[in-house]
Amino acid sequence: MRRNLFLYLTLACFLGLIAIFVVDGYMGVYDTIYVTAGEMEERIEADFWMRQEGALKKLRQGVNWGDKVPFRYTVENHQFSTYSADVEVSVWRSQEKVLDLPSQPLSVDAFGKASVKWVVDSTKLLPRPPRQYEGRVQYNYTVIIKRGQIERKVIVSINYPAPKSVGVPPLPPR
Repeated sequence: MRRNLFLYLTLACFLGLIAIFVVDGYMGVYDTIYVTAGEMEERIEADFWMRQEGALKKLRQGVNWGDKVPFRYTVENHQFSTYSADVEVSVWRSQEKVLDLPSQPLSVDAFGKASVKWVVDSTKLLPRPPRQYEGRVQYNYTVIIKRGQIERKVIVSINYPAPKSVGVPPLPPR
């Protein structure tokens, strides 16, 4: 019996370590952002935000002026209780708020998943092309997503095509 006691104790410690890894690595609330820019959907997972506190994620592909940028924010609840929060979205440029989107409530059942969606219209951010530009111009906007104390920042680039393609005559030669 005494010989088996150490075997049982070792087995219990081993199972305890595995339980700690499962609870620590799986339990919690995780979020994922899906952004469709152009024809590509980009997925920004929770581990990106965990690696760098307060990180900014710049989309690989920008959008053209006149396009709409759909966002989908998915929250997975890996807890034993229901998770509820309001999701607030705003668009910023040069530390100035440009646009506020309506706040949306989010409620996720235990071990469930829920999503909220919104669309950022590039024509509402920049209603018309800049006065003087000769070629392609790019403007960066930061979309800030707040869920409770959590804040996520995604940079979206809006490209103005050359003047001919937007119907703006080119500037006269100097």
